[in-house]
Amino acid sequence: MKRKIVVSVVALALTFALGALAQPDQGSWTGEVVDLACYLSQGAHGADHAGCAKSCVKNGQPMGLLTSEGDLVLLAADHKEGAPYEALKDLAGEKAEVKGVLSEKDGMKLVTVTAARAAG
Repeated sequence: MKRKIVVSVVALALTFALGALAQPDQGSWTGEVVDLACYLSQGAHGADHAGCAKSCVKNGQPMGLLTSEGDLVLLAADHKEGAPYEALKDLAGEKAEVKGVLSEKDGMKLVTVTAARAAG
Protein backbone atom coordinates (compact mmCIF):
# COMPACT_ATOMS: atom_id res chain seq x y z
CA MET A 1 0.00 0.00 0.00
CA LYS A 2 2.78 2.40 0.98
CA ARG A 3 4.62 1.72 -2.26
CA LYS A 4 1.49 2.49 -4.33
CA ILE A 5 1.13 5.84 -2.57
CA VAL A 6 4.79 6.73 -3.19
CA VAL A 7 4.53 5.73 -6.86
CA SER A 8 1.34 7.74 -7.24
CA VAL A 9 2.88 10.82 -5.63
CA VAL A 10 5.98 10.56 -7.84
CA ALA A 11 3.83 10.09 -10.95
CA LEU A 12 1.70 13.10 -10.03
CA ALA A 13 4.79 15.24 -9.38
CA LEU A 14 6.27 14.26 -12.75
CA THR A 15 3.00 15.07 -14.49
CA PHE A 16 2.98 18.58 -12.99
CA ALA A 17 6.68 19.11 -13.74
CA LEU A 18 6.37 18.05 -17.38
CA GLY A 19 3.23 20.14 -17.77
CA ALA A 20 5.05 23.19 -16.45
CA LEU A 21 7.92 22.62 -18.89
CA ALA A 22 5.54 22.36 -21.83
CA GLN A 23 3.82 25.67 -21.04
CA PRO A 24 5.08 28.63 -23.06
CA ASP A 25 6.52 31.55 -21.11
CA GLN A 26 3.69 34.05 -21.51
CA GLY A 27 4.12 37.49 -20.06
CA SER A 28 4.15 41.22 -20.43
CA TRP A 29 7.14 43.49 -21.05
CA THR A 30 7.42 47.27 -21.10
CA GLY A 31 10.05 49.24 -22.92
CA GLU A 32 10.93 51.22 -26.01
CA VAL A 33 10.10 49.77 -29.41
CA VAL A 34 13.32 50.07 -31.43
CA ASP A 35 14.21 49.37 -35.01
CA LEU A 36 17.04 46.89 -34.72
CA ALA A 37 18.97 48.13 -37.75
CA CYS A 38 19.62 51.57 -36.26
CA TYR A 39 19.79 50.47 -32.63
CA LEU A 40 22.31 47.66 -33.10
CA SER A 41 24.53 49.45 -35.61
CA GLN A 42 24.44 52.98 -34.17
CA GLY A 43 22.81 52.80 -30.75
CA ALA A 44 20.03 55.03 -32.09
CA HIS A 45 16.83 55.15 -30.03
CA GLY A 46 14.66 57.53 -28.04
CA ALA A 47 12.34 60.38 -28.91
CA ASP A 48 14.88 62.02 -31.24
CA HIS A 49 15.01 58.83 -33.30
CA ALA A 50 11.28 58.01 -33.30
CA GLY A 51 10.58 59.32 -36.81
CA CYS A 52 13.42 57.32 -38.32
CA ALA A 53 12.46 54.23 -36.30
CA LYS A 54 8.86 54.38 -37.55
CA SER A 55 10.06 54.72 -41.13
CA CYS A 56 12.54 51.87 -40.78
CA VAL A 57 10.08 49.36 -39.31
CA LYS A 58 7.36 50.28 -41.80
CA ASN A 59 9.91 49.56 -44.54
CA GLY A 60 10.61 46.09 -43.17
CA GLN A 61 13.42 46.49 -40.63
CA PRO A 62 13.03 44.11 -37.66
CA MET A 63 11.75 45.45 -34.34
CA GLY A 64 12.91 44.86 -30.83
CA LEU A 65 11.87 45.92 -27.37
CA LEU A 66 14.46 47.61 -25.17
CA THR A 67 13.07 46.88 -21.73
CA SER A 68 13.32 49.15 -18.73
CA GLU A 69 15.80 46.60 -17.30
CA GLY A 70 18.08 47.15 -20.31
CA ASP A 71 17.33 43.83 -22.01
CA LEU A 72 16.75 43.71 -25.76
CA VAL A 73 14.28 41.18 -27.15
CA LEU A 74 13.41 40.55 -30.77
CA LEU A 75 9.71 40.99 -31.59
CA ALA A 76 7.83 38.72 -33.99
CA ALA A 77 4.29 38.54 -35.34
CA ASP A 78 2.01 35.78 -34.18
CA HIS A 79 1.31 33.51 -37.17
CA LYS A 80 -2.41 33.43 -36.37
CA GLU A 81 -2.90 37.12 -35.54
CA GLY A 82 -0.37 39.64 -36.80
CA ALA A 83 -2.34 42.81 -36.05
CA PRO A 84 -0.78 43.50 -32.61
CA TYR A 85 2.71 43.28 -34.11
CA GLU A 86 1.74 45.56 -36.98
CA ALA A 87 0.29 48.09 -34.50
CA LEU A 88 3.69 48.27 -32.78
CA LYS A 89 5.16 49.82 -35.92
CA ASP A 90 3.28 53.03 -35.07
CA LEU A 91 4.90 52.96 -31.61
CA ALA A 92 8.52 52.67 -32.82
CA GLY A 93 10.67 55.04 -30.81
CA GLU A 94 8.07 55.14 -28.04
CA LYS A 95 7.37 53.25 -24.84
CA ALA A 96 4.98 50.30 -25.19
CA GLU A 97 3.62 47.39 -23.21
CA VAL A 98 3.93 44.15 -25.16
CA LYS A 99 2.21 40.91 -24.24
CA GLY A 100 3.20 37.63 -25.78
CA VAL A 101 5.12 34.40 -25.58
CA LEU A 102 8.84 34.43 -24.80
CA SER A 103 11.14 31.98 -26.55
CA GLU A 104 14.90 31.71 -26.15
CA LYS A 105 17.49 29.84 -28.19
CA ASP A 106 21.26 30.15 -28.13
CA GLY A 107 21.03 33.30 -26.01
CA MET A 108 18.61 35.11 -28.31
CA LYS A 109 15.24 36.11 -26.85
CA LEU A 110 12.11 36.51 -28.95
CA VAL A 111 8.63 37.63 -27.96
CA THR A 112 5.81 36.54 -30.24
CA VAL A 113 3.46 39.49 -29.86
CA THR A 114 -0.15 38.74 -28.92
CA ALA A 115 -1.14 42.24 -27.70
CA ALA A 116 0.43 45.69 -27.56
CA ARG A 117 -0.43 49.18 -26.42
CA ALA A 118 1.27 52.48 -25.72
CA ALA A 119 2.67 52.76 -22.22
CA GLY A 120 2.85 56.04 -20.33
